[in-house]
Amino acid sequence: MKSSSFTCTKDNASGGRARLFAMLMVVFVSSLEIASPNIAGAQEKTLDVAEFEGTVVPAREAEITPIVSAWLREITFSPGQLVEEGDVLFVFAKPPAEFRLQLAMAQLDAARAQLLEAIADVKRAETLKDRDVVSAVDLEKAEALRDIASAHVAQAEANVGLAELGVMQMTQKAPFSGVMSAPMVRENGWQDVGDGDITMAIITQLDPIQVMGEVPYDVYAARQKMFGSDEVLIEGLVLSLVLPNVELYPHQGRLVSGGYTFEEETQKITVWGEFPNPERLLRPGLKVTVRSELN
Repeated sequence: MKSSSFTCTKDNASGGRARLFAMLMVVFVSSLEIASPNIAGAQEKTLDVAEFEGTVVPAREAEITPIVSAWLREITFSPGQLVEEGDVLFVFAKPPAEFRLQLAMAQLDAARAQLLEAIADVKRAETLKDRDVVSAVDLEKAEALRDIASAHVAQAEANVGLAELGVMQMTQKAPFSGVMSAPMVRENGWQDVGDGDITMAIITQLDPIQVMGEVPYDVYAARQKMFGSDEVLIEGLVLSLVLPNVELYPHQGRLVSGGYTFEEETQKITVWGEFPNPERLLRPGLKVTVRSELN
């Protein structure tokens, strides 16, 4: 009897363990079914938003160089000054160019007077030929002199244009709005374009401005798989910035171009985004976090 009781107890214990195992399996499978959408959602969210390191760089930068050889009389800006397109930056000695302009204008006046005289000579020759006072050859000579005088006027007008350009070049202006570097030349110094490239200053555009980002391969591969081409990718993303103080930059940007090779050591590809910068908060060299999201 004792043996039979022991066997029954053993069977009951085995059945209990089996039932417990079956219940655990049901719970495990149920948890997988619940977790799978969450995992898929997390992966989808990862594709929706990606973050990577970036550095603010100029969208546009230009060297200010002398166009003509002349004495530099005045520098009208300070280092770091914000200037607008068309603002005067450098003023050269103007009298030589102004005298050349006066000479060219006087030559133009003389050429125009000679043309009027030649036109009058042609009219007189035509009248006299009708009266058989002069020959056809004399008329042809008068017409040729008129044409020569007309060519002299055109030449004098071109010289005036060149002289006016020379006067304009005595003041060099900002090609676009931006921030100025420190002057690299001094006032009252002779600037000779024949000495090679002379950089007098550098102007950097701040609005809009660009951010150069380094995208890891996994982010690049996921986005390429999602969009299929660089062109669609550029249109399908919107960019935002997280500043070094962890604040979100108030203006959104757009992707403008991407690199074509990966950096060998980091296995990251370089892309460029462009952002409006009306408050000039972003400056070249600033390290930021770039956040790209589906548009």
